[in-house]
Amino acid sequence: MEPWQQLVQTALAQYDISDPQTSLIRHNENLTCQVISGKTDEQFVLRIHRPVKGFSSATAQHSLSALQSELMFIGAIHENTDIPVQKPVQNRDNRLVSEIDDPEGGGKVRVTVLTWIDGRAMHQEDPEWAVEAYQAGVMTAKLHDFASRWEIGRSLDRHSYDVAKVRSVAESIGDAVSLGLITPDHYKVIREGGDRICELMAELDDRGSQARGLIHADLQKTNLIVQESGVAPIDFCLCGHGYYYMDLGGISADFSPLHIRKALLSGYRSVRELPDEDMKYIEAFFVMTILLFMATHLHNPKVRMWFSRRVPPICEDYILPMIGNGRFYESI
Repeated sequence: MEPWQQLVQTALAQYDISDPQTSLIRHNENLTCQVISGKTDEQFVLRIHRPVKGFSSATAQHSLSALQSELMFIGAIHENTDIPVQKPVQNRDNRLVSEIDDPEGGGKVRVTVLTWIDGRAMHQEDPEWAVEAYQAGVMTAKLHDFASRWEIGRSLDRHSYDVAKVRSVAESIGDAVSLGLITPDHYKVIREGGDRICELMAELDDRGSQARGLIHADLQKTNLIVQESGVAPIDFCLCGHGYYYMDLGGISADFSPLHIRKALLSGYRSVRELPDEDMKYIEAFFVMTILLFMATHLHNPKVRMWFSRRVPPICEDYILPMIGNGRFYESI
């Protein structure tokens, strides 16, 4: 039995899932598995909240309070909107967060289980890619509309994607110079880009709850499930307090070509206001999403070549235009 399988077996013993059949989905900030009940055919997602070795724990939100807050957010979306989301599953002790012994570290590892979402992962080769992009925009706007009205969410224990976060991320990327991943000149551009993002955040602060609230913070294709009725978001493990345009910047970084991104924004505008002059904020959070990726994967050998290949054009095509208040959304 593989070590991860033993950990999964221990975790599932906390839940009333009969004859569970498991398969590994992925292991990054969490060890995530699909679980199928051999007796009822019900499907679940098991998350063991321990990052894979080499994955930065800076973005992990694995404290009891943080996990409870994430599940509260998901539950509130389910109860108060028509957005299809997974539902948290209680353990044998009627708790949403379980704790098991960590065989590697001697401490405790937290575990959560969610219901499974039927559908398929979004893919740019889909014949209805533009329609699905539009639906993803509608879903994102509905999510933001709810978050802007949900007062309880403002007190939840989640990360803040704010000025302090940007400065911390930009500083940590400095290690990439000593690691030989980027040049000092490119790092200088990244630092200046971080300063510009902070300036734009300050502008949005004047808009209050219409600009800031709980966001998903990881809306990429692999976290969007296509259903007959629309698009369902999954994997809220990075959700936190931030600017709504960060979700649009992040999702834009994973959607192409231009007519697909326009379909996405058109869907968003069908529900929520999005002035043309606000594109500078979406572009800034497009860059911030990239910087977060860089900071998270600095020590991941699998993406070493990505740094040497992608950082020069990122600086030239995105960060420098942003610093100079130029637009790049239509050329990416």
